[in-house]
Amino acid sequence: MDGWKPAERTIDTPVLLDRAVEIVEEEGFEVRVRNPGYALLRRDGKQFTTRGERFPLELALAEGDSGMFLQLRYDGFVLFDTGDLDELADDLAEVVRDGA
Repeated sequence: MDGWKPAERTIDTPVLLDRAVEIVEEEGFEVRVRNPGYALLRRDGKQFTTRGERFPLELALAEGDSGMFLQLRYDGFVLFDTGDLDELADDLAEVVRDGA
């Protein structure tokens, strides 16, 4: 991660990793790495933009004892963040929670 801290969420609703991956794939993410209990996904975007949702994103999903762990970060250097990353993480966590 370059330039900005990741946004992290814990989804306490029971959801299987396979189902969570399917849900975020519907949101435009593609699997880059898949291991038991862990998936790393990426969504393409524009390198030069003022809106966070248009920037390339990297999403990590991991199964844990307390639920699904979600970490969202910009996939590239970001000079500043206007709160878009936190909003996107909230939205993705809600979509996964609702789709469980």
